[in-house]
Amino acid sequence: MSLPELMSQIQELPKLDKLKLMQFLATELVKEEDANFFVAGQEYPVWSPYNCSEAANVLMDLLATKQQEQNG
Repeated sequence: MSLPELMSQIQELPKLDKLKLMQFLATELVKEEDANFFVAGQEYPVWSPYNCSEAANVLMDLLATKQQEQNG
């Protein structure tokens, strides 16, 4: 089956099946990468919005300034 034929059939799939296909393809791509990409027991930092009050304050100040500009 050619890629254009496959793409045409994919377009006809329901949304849930397309999402499952995306998950399948992403998993397949990871399998093709280095097998040691994620190492058991290794820590990987992940950013979180918790305890980021400084960023929230900047956004609140920006919103307040914008609201004052609109109110004239």
